[in-house]
Amino acid sequence: MKMKRRLEWCWAAVGVGAVLLGAFSPPLAPAEEEKQVRLEVEITAEETGQPIENATVYVKYKQERFLRKDKERSWSAKTDSEGKAAFPPLPEGEVLVQVVVKGWKPYGRFHYLRAPKHVLEIKLKPPKKWY
Repeated sequence: MKMKRRLEWCWAAVGVGAVLLGAFSPPLAPAEEEKQVRLEVEITAEETGQPIENATVYVKYKQERFLRKDKERSWSAKTDSEGKAAFPPLPEGEVLVQVVVKGWKPYGRFHYLRAPKHVLEIKLKPPKKWY
């Protein structure tokens, strides 16, 4: 019985201490917002400079998390008749951009996104001929 009362008293003291600590502590600074980058990709033929339509563009990046493992995120889009594809706002940092289209060499490189709007101009090469 005495032990139970001591535990109750101890928990009550901890609760009061937590309330007082919260009341008299300085407010926490707001978390810094993640900077967002608007990505646009323009795909053209290396030799002629003509836009390549209907190419699939993949963008992959890791979303950093505090308590858990980083989460892999990816987006994909198809280019229009002008060879352009746009993506929703992405976090600033390193992303992997991959381009796949039938009849052209695949493209894949890491890019670092910094500005509020980032335009990537990608020139695709024709595939090697197999005899």
